[in-house]
Amino acid sequence: MRTVAAGEQVLPVLRPCPTQEIAGGGELVRFLAAFAALSAGLTFFALAADNLLAAEGPAAIALGALTGLWAVVHTLWGILVLRNRPGGNRPEVWLVRFVPTALPAVGAVVLVVLAWGALLAPAGGRTFNLTLASALALVLLQLGASAALRRQASAPRSASQPAPGRLLVGLFFSAVLVAGIATPGLAASTAGDNAVPHGTHGTAPAPSEHAGH
Repeated sequence: MRTVAAGEQVLPVLRPCPTQEIAGGGELVRFLAAFAALSAGLTFFALAADNLLAAEGPAAIALGALTGLWAVVHTLWGILVLRNRPGGNRPEVWLVRFVPTALPAVGAVVLVVLAWGALLAPAGGRTFNLTLASALALVLLQLGASAALRRQASAPRSASQPAPGRLLVGLFFSAVLVAGIATPGLAASTAGDNAVPHGTHGTAPAPSEHAGH
């Protein structure tokens, strides 16, 4: 607050409170972080299935199981954030704190594996894993949203809520962004290869040319 002299009176000049903007953007950032975590959980489930289906030894099976366990933890974190529960009991408190702490390490591991397969593997075995790339992009998106949430949590709180229209538009674009990142990665996984194409559910297979012979 600053003052301006008007004759002999000193009148206060009020400025907009910055926490009003923080509160409005905080909800959108929270939803973005939750959407990114849920979609990243799906991509890690797909990666776990790929590893388990192609497993040729105990190490590959252990890697697939570990990836699946992380997918479960990641998805539960997204659900808790979506419900706006910072942790009502000890397991939830541990989960809410553990995932953002482990996220940079997970992102680094995904980046190394992706770079190895695309650039450093032997020439005949180089492949660009689109599912890994989608997982990395979602992890980076979640990292940015989580960092913004932490900054907003340390700022003064305000009771103001975002306008419903603005919140709806933000939810729509957040969902479109996350879906646009996750869908190509899921489609490139083994589960995506074996998925039934849209529009063919419940339709009878085409008759064979040799039917009746």
